[in-house]
Amino acid sequence: MTRKIFIFACAVFLSWPIQIVKAEEMVVDYGENVIVDMDLDGITDQGEIQIFQTDPKNSDTDGDGFSDGVEVIGGTDANDKSAYPGAPVIVEESEKEIPWAWYGARAAGLVAFVLLYISIFLGLTLRIPLLRKIFAPVYSMRIHAWISLQATLLALLHGGFLFFDKYLKLSLADIFIPFVSSYEPVLLPLGILSFYLMVVLVATSYGRKYISQRIWRITHFTNIALYAMVLVHIFGLGTDLKNPIVFNIFLYANAFLVLLMLINMQLRIAERIRMRKEAALSRQANIGQNDNPSIQN
Repeated sequence: MTRKIFIFACAVFLSWPIQIVKAEEMVVDYGENVIVDMDLDGITDQGEIQIFQTDPKNSDTDGDGFSDGVEVIGGTDANDKSAYPGAPVIVEESEKEIPWAWYGARAAGLVAFVLLYISIFLGLTLRIPLLRKIFAPVYSMRIHAWISLQATLLALLHGGFLFFDKYLKLSLADIFIPFVSSYEPVLLPLGILSFYLMVVLVATSYGRKYISQRIWRITHFTNIALYAMVLVHIFGLGTDLKNPIVFNIFLYANAFLVLLMLINMQLRIAERIRMRKEAALSRQANIGQNDNPSIQN
């Protein structure tokens, strides 16, 4: 046993300068400097300065009891006191675990957006004659409200998963109170505010018979603001959009929905103009009848 240890020690000792020379070969530029090892740690002074960033005047730069040359041969950092030959490598549990919370948050967020997209799309089809003929048979306020509710619940689940993410380490306050977290101080609050706006829209949909038509219309006009906020949130934080295929699908699908929104707005404006003209003509007709008694008789 002693003989084996001795042979191993000799092998390490003999390979020490060879390995260091290999590490320094073709890399260290000595220029006109004299090749010297002032601290006798087995690494030339220029090698310590140019490659390993250790102290050429101190054989044990990090003070861990192992010379810089021994640490270089052992493959450890000669500037890190906690890293030395034979030291156990500590691996965080989070590095070994599958990030289920992160995958869950991404999946819930993706499905929530798809349902929100469908809900907005079905709402727009009612105003566009061509699409109304196709989708009117499958559309009803009950289905619209149900889809919106599922989207809201999944948005809640999206935030709930993030609470268990060991990398982000967000608290409940960070997830549910806007502008509390220092993480993504603009994009994260947009997601939180979008969630609360979804809650308001779902509540007014299910409680429509308890509120006035005017209030219902005003709250549902915020759909556009909700959609815009969610888009910014996803474009800024959406991990899956880094995939070019997913990004292109997302981009074109939303460009199509924006086009439908513009068409819907144009139709609304045209309808209001038509109704105002009809109202004006009706008033003029009434005035004409009042001014001509013979017509009344």
